[in-house]
Amino acid sequence: MKKILLFLSVFILISFSAQAQTMFGNTALTLSKHVVSLGVNPVYATDLNNFNPTYTPSPEQFAYFFHLGYGTTHSTDIGFNIGKAWGQMYYGFDFENSFVNAGKLYISGTIGGHYWHRAGGDVDLIASLKFNNFYLTSGIDVDIEPYKQADGQIVMYLPAYVPVELEFNPSSKYAVNFEVNIAVNQPAFTTVGAGINFYFK
Repeated sequence: MKKILLFLSVFILISFSAQAQTMFGNTALTLSKHVVSLGVNPVYATDLNNFNPTYTPSPEQFAYFFHLGYGTTHSTDIGFNIGKAWGQMYYGFDFENSFVNAGKLYISGTIGGHYWHRAGGDVDLIASLKFNNFYLTSGIDVDIEPYKQADGQIVMYLPAYVPVELEFNPSSKYAVNFEVNIAVNQPAFTTVGAGINFYFK
Protein backbone atom coordinates (compact mmCIF):
# COMPACT_ATOMS: atom_id res chain seq x y z
CA MET A 1 0.00 0.00 0.00
CA LYS A 2 2.85 2.39 0.81
CA LYS A 3 4.36 1.74 -2.63
CA ILE A 4 1.04 2.59 -4.29
CA LEU A 5 0.69 5.83 -2.31
CA LEU A 6 4.26 6.81 -3.15
CA PHE A 7 3.66 6.08 -6.83
CA LEU A 8 0.44 8.12 -6.80
CA SER A 9 2.26 11.06 -5.21
CA VAL A 10 4.98 10.93 -7.86
CA PHE A 11 2.32 10.63 -10.57
CA ILE A 12 0.49 13.73 -9.36
CA LEU A 13 3.71 15.72 -9.09
CA ILE A 14 4.74 14.69 -12.60
CA SER A 15 1.31 15.57 -13.94
CA PHE A 16 1.41 19.09 -12.55
CA SER A 17 5.06 19.77 -13.29
CA ALA A 18 4.73 18.49 -16.85
CA GLN A 19 1.78 20.84 -17.40
CA ALA A 20 0.56 18.10 -19.46
CA GLN A 21 -8.66 17.59 -22.60
CA THR A 22 -8.90 14.26 -22.75
CA MET A 23 -10.42 12.42 -25.59
CA PHE A 24 -8.58 9.29 -24.52
CA GLY A 25 -11.30 6.77 -23.74
CA ASN A 26 -11.44 3.42 -22.09
CA THR A 27 -13.22 0.14 -22.54
CA ALA A 28 -16.71 -0.49 -21.19
CA LEU A 29 -15.12 -2.57 -18.42
CA THR A 30 -14.75 -0.85 -15.08
CA LEU A 31 -11.79 -1.28 -12.75
CA SER A 32 -12.13 -4.00 -10.13
CA LYS A 33 -12.75 -2.81 -6.58
CA HIS A 34 -9.71 -1.06 -5.06
CA VAL A 35 -7.66 -1.40 -8.27
CA VAL A 36 -5.74 1.75 -9.26
CA SER A 37 -4.89 2.63 -12.86
CA LEU A 38 -2.30 5.12 -14.07
CA GLY A 39 -2.08 6.12 -17.70
CA VAL A 40 -0.50 8.53 -20.13
CA ASN A 41 -1.23 9.29 -23.78
CA PRO A 42 -0.32 11.78 -26.50
CA VAL A 43 -3.12 12.92 -28.82
CA TYR A 44 -2.99 14.55 -32.25
CA ALA A 45 -5.87 16.76 -33.44
CA THR A 46 -6.68 16.32 -37.11
CA ASP A 47 -9.53 15.92 -39.54
CA LEU A 48 -9.61 12.48 -41.11
CA ASN A 49 -11.44 13.83 -44.14
CA ASN A 50 -8.43 15.97 -44.98
CA PHE A 51 -5.69 13.74 -43.60
CA ASN A 52 -2.37 14.11 -45.36
CA PRO A 53 0.28 11.56 -44.25
CA THR A 54 3.13 13.77 -45.50
CA TYR A 55 2.05 16.73 -43.35
CA THR A 56 4.21 17.54 -40.32
CA PRO A 57 2.00 18.87 -37.51
CA SER A 58 3.07 21.78 -35.37
CA PRO A 59 3.60 21.25 -31.62
CA GLU A 60 0.34 22.99 -30.71
CA GLN A 61 -1.60 20.29 -32.55
CA PHE A 62 -0.48 17.72 -29.98
CA ALA A 63 -1.88 17.20 -26.51
CA TYR A 64 -0.56 15.14 -23.60
CA PHE A 65 -2.71 13.63 -20.86
CA PHE A 66 -2.25 11.79 -17.59
CA HIS A 67 -5.01 9.59 -16.15
CA LEU A 68 -5.77 8.23 -12.71
CA GLY A 69 -8.56 5.72 -12.05
CA TYR A 70 -9.87 3.87 -9.02
CA GLY A 71 -12.33 0.96 -8.80
CA THR A 72 -15.02 1.81 -6.25
CA THR A 73 -17.22 -1.31 -6.55
CA HIS A 74 -17.37 -4.38 -8.80
CA SER A 75 -19.18 -2.32 -11.48
CA THR A 76 -18.20 1.34 -10.93
CA ASP A 77 -15.04 3.41 -11.00
CA ILE A 78 -13.93 7.03 -10.90
CA GLY A 79 -11.32 8.75 -13.02
CA PHE A 80 -9.30 11.96 -12.97
CA ASN A 81 -7.49 13.52 -15.93
CA ILE A 82 -5.02 16.35 -16.35
CA GLY A 83 -3.34 17.47 -19.53
CA LYS A 84 -1.81 20.14 -21.71
CA ALA A 85 -4.32 20.29 -24.54
CA TRP A 86 -3.75 22.44 -27.60
CA GLY A 87 -2.51 25.48 -25.77
CA GLN A 88 -4.66 25.16 -22.64
CA MET A 89 -4.59 23.07 -19.48
CA TYR A 90 -7.33 20.42 -19.21
CA TYR A 91 -8.79 19.06 -15.96
CA GLY A 92 -11.48 16.40 -15.87
CA PHE A 93 -13.18 13.77 -13.74
CA ASP A 94 -15.71 11.04 -14.47
CA PHE A 95 -17.86 8.34 -12.88
CA GLU A 96 -18.38 5.14 -14.89
CA ASN A 97 -21.00 2.45 -14.33
CA SER A 98 -20.93 -0.87 -16.17
CA PHE A 99 -24.44 -2.32 -16.59
CA VAL A 100 -23.90 -5.13 -19.11
CA ASN A 101 -21.30 -7.87 -18.63
CA ALA A 102 -22.17 -10.75 -20.94
CA GLY A 103 -18.82 -12.54 -21.16
CA LYS A 104 -17.49 -10.94 -24.34
CA LEU A 105 -19.87 -7.96 -24.52
CA TYR A 106 -19.63 -5.06 -22.09
CA ILE A 107 -21.66 -1.83 -22.00
CA SER A 108 -21.12 1.12 -19.69
CA GLY A 109 -22.15 4.73 -19.23
CA THR A 110 -20.09 7.65 -17.95
CA ILE A 111 -20.92 11.08 -16.57
CA GLY A 112 -18.39 13.69 -15.61
CA GLY A 113 -17.11 17.20 -15.95
CA HIS A 114 -14.12 19.07 -17.30
CA TYR A 115 -12.50 22.46 -17.56
CA TRP A 116 -10.81 23.34 -20.86
CA HIS A 117 -11.23 26.98 -21.94
CA ARG A 118 -14.54 26.79 -20.01
CA ALA A 119 -16.40 24.40 -17.73
CA GLY A 120 -18.48 21.63 -19.24
CA GLY A 121 -20.06 18.26 -18.67
CA ASP A 122 -19.38 14.89 -20.27
CA VAL A 123 -21.75 12.03 -21.06
CA ASP A 124 -20.98 8.86 -22.98
CA LEU A 125 -22.32 5.41 -23.72
CA ILE A 126 -19.86 2.79 -24.96
CA ALA A 127 -19.74 -0.91 -25.74
CA SER A 128 -16.76 -3.26 -25.90
CA LEU A 129 -16.27 -6.63 -27.56
CA LYS A 130 -13.52 -8.95 -26.35
CA PHE A 131 -11.36 -10.91 -28.80
CA ASN A 132 -8.71 -12.91 -26.92
CA ASN A 133 -6.43 -10.20 -25.46
CA PHE A 134 -8.04 -7.38 -27.47
CA TYR A 135 -11.03 -5.15 -26.74
CA LEU A 136 -12.77 -3.25 -29.55
CA THR A 137 -14.75 -0.30 -28.19
CA SER A 138 -17.10 2.26 -29.73
CA GLY A 139 -20.15 4.34 -28.82
CA ILE A 140 -21.06 8.01 -28.51
CA ASP A 141 -19.41 10.76 -26.45
CA VAL A 142 -21.07 14.18 -25.98
CA ASP A 143 -19.70 17.28 -24.24
CA ILE A 144 -22.11 19.82 -22.75
CA GLU A 145 -20.60 23.32 -22.73
CA PRO A 146 -22.68 26.43 -21.95
CA TYR A 147 -21.01 29.55 -23.34
CA LYS A 148 -21.90 33.17 -22.58
CA GLN A 149 -21.50 35.39 -25.66
CA ALA A 150 -20.51 39.06 -25.62
CA ASP A 151 -24.20 40.09 -25.87
CA GLY A 152 -24.97 38.10 -22.72
CA GLN A 153 -26.81 35.31 -24.52
CA ILE A 154 -26.06 31.77 -23.34
CA VAL A 155 -25.25 29.37 -26.18
CA MET A 156 -25.03 25.63 -25.59
CA TYR A 157 -22.22 23.84 -27.40
CA LEU A 158 -22.74 20.09 -27.77
CA PRO A 159 -19.67 18.68 -29.54
CA ALA A 160 -20.19 14.94 -30.18
CA TYR A 161 -17.76 12.18 -31.07
CA VAL A 162 -17.76 8.53 -32.03
CA PRO A 163 -14.76 6.91 -30.33
CA VAL A 164 -13.21 3.83 -31.91
CA GLU A 165 -10.62 2.19 -29.69
CA LEU A 166 -8.56 -0.96 -29.83
CA GLU A 167 -7.00 -2.05 -26.55
CA PHE A 168 -4.35 -4.74 -26.24
CA ASN A 169 -4.46 -6.21 -22.75
CA PRO A 170 -1.84 -8.98 -22.50
CA SER A 171 -1.76 -9.05 -18.68
CA SER A 172 -3.50 -7.71 -15.58
CA LYS A 173 -0.66 -5.22 -15.06
CA TYR A 174 -0.89 -3.06 -18.19
CA ALA A 175 -2.78 -2.33 -21.42
CA VAL A 176 -1.93 -0.46 -24.63
CA ASN A 177 -4.60 1.64 -26.36
CA PHE A 178 -5.04 3.06 -29.87
CA GLU A 179 -7.95 5.41 -30.43
CA VAL A 180 -9.64 7.63 -33.01
CA ASN A 181 -12.35 10.04 -31.89
CA ILE A 182 -14.39 10.93 -34.96
CA ALA A 183 -16.13 14.32 -34.88
CA VAL A 184 -19.89 14.08 -35.46
CA ASN A 185 -20.79 17.78 -35.60
CA GLN A 186 -19.19 21.16 -36.21
CA PRO A 187 -18.04 22.07 -32.67
CA ALA A 188 -16.12 18.80 -32.40
CA PHE A 189 -12.76 17.93 -33.96
CA THR A 190 -11.28 14.55 -34.80
CA THR A 191 -8.37 13.25 -32.76
CA VAL A 192 -5.97 10.32 -33.02
CA GLY A 193 -4.13 9.00 -29.98
CA ALA A 194 -2.35 6.13 -28.29
CA GLY A 195 -1.47 5.42 -24.71
CA ILE A 196 -0.63 2.96 -21.99
CA ASN A 197 -2.33 2.16 -18.69
CA PHE A 198 -0.76 0.45 -15.69
CA TYR A 199 -2.84 -1.35 -13.04
CA PHE A 200 -2.08 -1.79 -9.34
CA LYS A 201 -3.98 -3.93 -6.84
